[in-house]
Amino acid sequence: MQQLKLENLTTEQKLGMLYCSRCNTDENLEYTVELIKKHALGSVQIAPHKKEYMRRVREAADYPLLIICDTESGFPGSEKQPMSLMALSACNKPEFFEVFAKAIVTEARAAGYNGTWGPVVDVLNCNSPCSVFRHFSDDPDRVGKGAEVMCKVYARNGYMSCGKHYPGGCDKPFDDHMAPTSSGCTAEMLKERDLRPYQYLMDRDLLPSIMTSHRVFEQIDPDNSGTISPKVQGLIRDMGWNGVCFTDSFAMLSVLQKYGEEKVLGLAIAAGNDIVLPNYRTRTEDSFHHLMQNYADGIFSEERLNESAKRVIDLQNRLAQIPEAVDVFTAEDQVLYDSIAKECVTAVTDAGLSPALDPNKSKLFIILTDNSFAVDKDAMETATSEWYRPHRIAEKIKEIYPDAGIEFLPEFPSHNDNQRVLVASTEYDETIFVSFCVTNAYLGTDGLTRRAEAVINALSLTGNLTALLHFGNPFAVEELFHIPRIVFGYDIPDAQLYAIDVLAGTIPANGTLPFKVNLK
Repeated sequence: MQQLKLENLTTEQKLGMLYCSRCNTDENLEYTVELIKKHALGSVQIAPHKKEYMRRVREAADYPLLIICDTESGFPGSEKQPMSLMALSACNKPEFFEVFAKAIVTEARAAGYNGTWGPVVDVLNCNSPCSVFRHFSDDPDRVGKGAEVMCKVYARNGYMSCGKHYPGGCDKPFDDHMAPTSSGCTAEMLKERDLRPYQYLMDRDLLPSIMTSHRVFEQIDPDNSGTISPKVQGLIRDMGWNGVCFTDSFAMLSVLQKYGEEKVLGLAIAAGNDIVLPNYRTRTEDSFHHLMQNYADGIFSEERLNESAKRVIDLQNRLAQIPEAVDVFTAEDQVLYDSIAKECVTAVTDAGLSPALDPNKSKLFIILTDNSFAVDKDAMETATSEWYRPHRIAEKIKEIYPDAGIEFLPEFPSHNDNQRVLVASTEYDETIFVSFCVTNAYLGTDGLTRRAEAVINALSLTGNLTALLHFGNPFAVEELFHIPRIVFGYDIPDAQLYAIDVLAGTIPANGTLPFKVNLK
């Protein structure tokens, strides 16, 4: 495999180094392969199920092309349970971060990848919708140390890590997949808090690349998205960092609505980014043409072109070096990996109160479900995401509490649904509510519905609600009235079963909340 040299490249080839192909259709594949054969592509994103795409790309590449898969929650399509940084951080043990990274890198390398966009090193500043599960912590030092463990695993396996979403500033709760968002953080505030994990990784040579945030930093450059702001992009360069900077996706409405597509790629390069991640809805040939035209129109300079192309080539050549030894995911690793679901379960109780329920009291469990849920078939939204499973929860409850009552409640309940479960609760000594909230881009919220909150609060007012099992965003419970026991299982499927074991007193709750959650 040959290594490219900047001085030997044509302008088109250099521009290709600054481009990441979203290889998601047959048409885009053909154009991607054409660019690769011309040595005119810096990186490519391929979904793991597109195995023929991967074969074609690797067959065409005779230089160390960056082949990237986004693996925030694990390697997509893996038989291993998906994990979130939120759940891993609840365990607060370095060995869990390491085994998670080993699971990712061993599968990714075997499938042909040499890099990922992760880990997320954003410091959580607020209940940011659809992103809480992606965070290590609201403590910058805890973020840096967790990321360090994962990045060390990636580095020793010749696998690119990527800190995101630079420069942080997640201080206003809105999903920037949906609309332009902003931050009130000053440069000084970012340096004191949000950029500390980046500095921590830089000091240990564990930050080969970063990915930018599209939000506007009102106190730094109020007129431009952070991605196309030289002032924002310059902060980390002024700290001495010289790695590769990826943009976040230009499919996101936070930039698409304001800037469109024709000039935004060139503006991003002019601001200091090195590789653009174009709109995946746009043909690869069209978006690459936009980049070339932007250069021809003088939107970014030859100096900027050469600077970025060199950074990309240097990173490619660094990853081309064969590691002395690569990790093997062992049977012992699998045991440790599987134990994360158990170790992350967290209980918050009133002072002196055990998480375990009184076995002598009759119990009603109310299990919140997706609105499409039916007792005789799988739910839709929650089943397709394969993490919250009401049927399994009910089966586990019956296994431990065979005499318990079970009521399913849709997350948007009707007045009859609410009446049904509230009346049922009067027939038992205590009620336990099982809640969940789905999180994903473009949902706009990952909290409980107002109707579900009303039912839970009504039960709290009766004094009959003795415990809440909650899965998903922990901040969702902040709106609830006081509940004496709350058990968090985050978003790992098996944690839902272990949370019930905690209520039964058969296992301890060893996890701790990774964020400060204000409970009533």
